[in-house]
Amino acid sequence: MTPKDKVKEVISLSFPEKLKNGFDVRFWDGEIWKPAGVEKAGFTLVLNSPGALKNIILPPTELNVTEAYFFDEFDLEGDLFNVFESAYEIAGTKRTSGKNLQLLGKMAALPSSPKKKDKNFTKKLSGQMHSLERDSEAVSYHYDMSNELYSLWLDPQMVYSCARFATEDTSLEDAQKDKLDYICKKLDLKPGETLLDCGCGWGALVIYAAQNYGVTALGVTLSKNQADRANKRITELGIRDKCRVELKDVRSIKDTKFDKISSVEMLHHIGYNSLPEYFQTIKELLKPGGLSFQLGVTNNAAKGEYKGPVFAPKYFMPDYELSPIGEYLKIAEKAGFEVYDVEDFRQHYELTARHWLNNIEKNRQAIVQISGEVMYRVYRLSMALMAYGFHSNLINLYHFVLRNTEGKGNYPPLKRWY
Repeated sequence: MTPKDKVKEVISLSFPEKLKNGFDVRFWDGEIWKPAGVEKAGFTLVLNSPGALKNIILPPTELNVTEAYFFDEFDLEGDLFNVFESAYEIAGTKRTSGKNLQLLGKMAALPSSPKKKDKNFTKKLSGQMHSLERDSEAVSYHYDMSNELYSLWLDPQMVYSCARFATEDTSLEDAQKDKLDYICKKLDLKPGETLLDCGCGWGALVIYAAQNYGVTALGVTLSKNQADRANKRITELGIRDKCRVELKDVRSIKDTKFDKISSVEMLHHIGYNSLPEYFQTIKELLKPGGLSFQLGVTNNAAKGEYKGPVFAPKYFMPDYELSPIGEYLKIAEKAGFEVYDVEDFRQHYELTARHWLNNIEKNRQAIVQISGEVMYRVYRLSMALMAYGFHSNLINLYHFVLRNTEGKGNYPPLKRWY
């Protein structure tokens, strides 16, 4: 039996009797094989060597499969949503113990080749989890890759968070502008007020709020690249008297009070055990009666508290953690906040991630030149899994508005935002 025949046999034995989400296989010599029972292929699995399939499925772990993709044991051509649907369908196939033993035997007999995995590819972080020093390292690993890299797939303002789409056909640029305005309205910003944006990214929100709502805004980030680009843009716009971005951890801000505080998708960088300290810090920085807008990715407790892809902390975003929305709200209330407003943005994030994925795939060559083929694949798979996670309700996105209950303060008018 030839190496290709052995591969075909294992793939065929892995399939259920009827595979709804099928695929073609392209072998290392260019031959395209259409497995029996596949009426319409949603993607093409490209095997780059005779030993590729064995390296993909043994050991049978999610991390091994994704590393095999990152390091070019195989490639995936087509819509990655079809890949995930097919993978879940095959993984859920029920077989007799006899068929499982037969399949394991055939897997062991597959042709072998050396693995391409690079053990020194990822950076090891030092220090205690979610200490100021380690958080700075973790954020820098992800966000200081290259400003040019992010500009290839984000919108012109480089907003790296969920957009707000009026319709499915709304452009990413317009949807991000709408999201920035939505946050300002949720915070009921007024001219002359002060705004702190925690984890401000490339400064889009502080710039927008200063220009359109007349506030004085401070953004803080742990990414040097983000701070440098944000302040350059602020200077070019001539609004340094109205906003600035500092390279600083929000925990290090002392003896300052703000009228409003925002945090847009920073919660997953904090860690569950550090959430009480975070919300207490926000409360101490917020004036009595002040509002804080929090936008965070959450896991779905009803679906077993899915933590996201196992490769992500190692290759994509070190030290991130997801918690259910109920935990965030409970801890915020214990810190003395009133939960003033909550809204689910899950479907908006699926659309956002689809836009990012499309831009990443369109700009593959430029991204590879900046970050290399492995990181292109890391970003491509991460955005696809993010979109699929929101699509399938494995993860969610909520924003919630908190009110500092100390003092009387002024409530925003009811339904002002709609």
